[in-house]
Parts: sequence; structure tokens; C-alpha cells
Amino acid sequence: AAIQSLAVKPKLVITDSQAFLKVDADTPKDIPLTSFSILFARYKGDLKALAEGAQAIERLEPGDRVLIAEACTHHRVEDDIGTVKIPRWLRQIVGGPLEFDYASGLELPKNIGDYKLVIHCGACMINRREMLHRLMEAGGAGVPIVNYGVLIAYVHGILKRALAPFPEVREIVETV
Repeated sequence: AAIQSLAVKPKLVITDSQAFLKVDADTPKDIPLTSFSILFARYKGDLKALAEGAQAIERLEPGDRVLIAEACTHHRVEDDIGTVKIPRWLRQIVGGPLEFDYASGLELPKNIGDYKLVIHCGACMINRREMLHRLMEAGGAGVPIVNYGVLIAYVHGILKRALAPFPEVREIVETV
């Protein structure tokens, strides 16, 4: 109703990734939509590499190891995104159990090559240099990496819409 009451349509709607489904349903399809986490992926990292990382979700199989990495050390809440929601969504997609490991703070594990996928937080507590270093570590080990926002858009089936405002990833969006 708020969007409909505006004299001029917004050029872009930006939401929290965890509200993607609701905001996607409420926002007219002709208005681009993305999330803070995807903006951070572009600003602090490499959106193209993270979008490519979403494709690895399709290749996960029951029993695969997945690393969930968060740059900060925060207190977990009851329905925590990294330890509860994302693992649940991925198990549903894969159709079976996955082995999740967690890393918090400044360092990624030395055995990063043991994982089929790294899922990284939005990187709000680290700078671009540190995020690019983490992308390089994962890439150097041959492990795809995706961030929370890109992953959430993917699992909710709106990745194409969420990445549409960014021309550098159009070719990837067409394949996901």
C-alpha cells in the first residue's frame, strides 16, 4: 500500500535478506529488489564470485561438509540465521543431512579445502580487504563461497530478481 501511494515509484527496494519472501510478494515486479547483504557482497567482496557460489548449492549431496563462517563473534539467538535457518534450508534442498562446521572471528579454518561450500555472513564487521582475502582463500582451495544474502535469495527462488540491479552478474543469473 505504501508503494502504491507514492507519486513516483522507487527505483530500487532494499530489504533485510530474512524478509525477502514478504518484501518480494509486496513489491511490484517492475521495481527492482535486493538486500543489504547483497549490497555488502558487492561493496566489500566480489558479487560475481558469491553469485557463482550459489550454483554450488545445486551440487550439494547428503553427507557433504559445509562451512558457515561469520566474521564477528555474536551471541546466538533462538532461530539464528547461521546455525538454524540456513542449515535447515540446505537440508531441505539437498534432501538429507549435511555436516556443518562453524567459524567465527578473524580466521577461516586451515582445512578449508575439505568443504564443498563456504557460506559467509554479510561481512558488516570486516573491511573489503579482509573479505577479499577470505574469497581468495576459498577460491585458492577450489571451494565455492556464497554470502548469506545471495544464499537466502537462492533458497527462496528469487535470486534472479535480487541480483537483477547488478549488470556484472547478469550472465550468472541466467544460469541459476
